Amino acid sequence: MATLKFWGVRGSIPTPGPQTVRYGGNTSCAELRHDGKLFILDAGSGIRLLGNELLKSGTPTKAGIFISHMHWDHIQGIPFFTPAFLPQNHFTFYGAQDSEKNLLKIISDQMDPTYFPIELKDMAARLEFKTLFEGSYSIDGIQIQTMYVNHPGNALGYKFFLDGNSLVYISDNEPFTQGTAEDQQQPQDTDDIMLGEDGNQKLISFLSGTHTLVHDAQYTSDEYAKKMTWGHSPINYTVEIALQSGIQRLILFHHDPMHDDDTVDQMLQTARALVAESGKPLEVLAAMEGMEVQI
Repeated sequence: MATLKFWGVRGSIPTPGPQTVRYGGNTSCAELRHDGKLFILDAGSGIRLLGNELLKSGTPTKAGIFISHMHWDHIQGIPFFTPAFLPQNHFTFYGAQDSEKNLLKIISDQMDPTYFPIELKDMAARLEFKTLFEGSYSIDGIQIQTMYVNHPGNALGYKFFLDGNSLVYISDNEPFTQGTAEDQQQPQDTDDIMLGEDGNQKLISFLSGTHTLVHDAQYTSDEYAKKMTWGHSPINYTVEIALQSGIQRLILFHHDPMHDDDTVDQMLQTARALVAESGKPLEVLAAMEGMEVQI
């Protein structure tokens, strides 16, 4: 059995303070453990807390760090990930690169002396960098499938196959719309969003058979109408693809920095109401720092 634990659940920017204390204010990071192996999903500010926890074991750590995409809120915790400074540890970064920069350069650029006093080369752990594309991979004995999702910056969704169950992690994704690539940058209204068959059906196929889906649910429907092409999903879309995929559990993720705990509560209630209306069995949770689930 695999275990998933959340260390950062917020999107865009860390949001500490009394209004986010229940769900948490750190940006994206989750810990997946299976069969004695550690997989880290994204390296937002939450990875600092995970690193502090890993230090308590007093033993060497080996892990794969799977970056969904290279926007700052998904890599900003790397300079503060203390285990990466210890020579007994070994971390392999996985993710997509762009046409101009390889994975190593993308990650190291934020630790350029102009922006940060310590460079990536100062980290004493063994660090490796492996580029992934859309496809299937066997990594550390686990089968992993990837899919490009609809978010600026070569964003990947990850599907981990875990002894008969599976986990899909999609931190940032926007509904696919109909038409050409140019059309997808200029959607006309929210009705068009739900009609984009090709990309959405591909995503639904990718999700098929999944036990637990962690998916972007950053916006309400009203918010999304004003923020199309920003790369994030409205709550109704996230619930809809989960229902159509026949998954067992949906975890709402990448909470908007403008949403306080009460707003996330309301979005969770909205999602559960949509599921109830469908009559289909689907457990819905909202990701919370420290929350742990079995897969």
